[in-house]
Amino acid sequence: MSQTLRALTVEDIVGVLTLSAAAADPMQVYARVDALVRESVGYKLLTVLRFVEETQEVERLYSSDMKAYPVGGRKQLKTINKDHSLAASGEIFLAANEAEVKNTFPDHELIFSLGAGAILNAPIRHAGRRLGTLNCCGLANSYGAKEIAAAKLLANLLVPTVLANG
Repeated sequence: MSQTLRALTVEDIVGVLTLSAAAADPMQVYARVDALVRESVGYKLLTVLRFVEETQEVERLYSSDMKAYPVGGRKQLKTINKDHSLAASGEIFLAANEAEVKNTFPDHELIFSLGAGAILNAPIRHAGRRLGTLNCCGLANSYGAKEIAAAKLLANLLVPTVLANG
């Protein structure tokens, strides 16, 4: 990304866990994770989705851009991208550049209009079950090993919030 990113600290992690345990409003937790993603991963758009297994949909629980991607929006899994096996198995999905985003996401024009050219989806999982994803849309070719590790850690910190409020 164009900004200088920083590594997550133990204090960052404890801060999210403490807030998660105390906050009645899940948006407080999402906002704190948003700030940490901005600082450690970078993004143009950040969303948190939860899987609705019964209907094979995803529902947006959080969005950094409410106009383009409002909270509460739902989509059928089959319409989001072409391959859900990574999300189902709990692996990171990365579309590193515009060509990969265009090939994978039907809403790529809207994604590009926000200045994003890469997508990093980190699974939110508990007890072997997929709960959702933390989705970072950033500049093309901006997500490497450090950003992927930070996104994966932050996604896992959302487990209690998604379970309690999803």
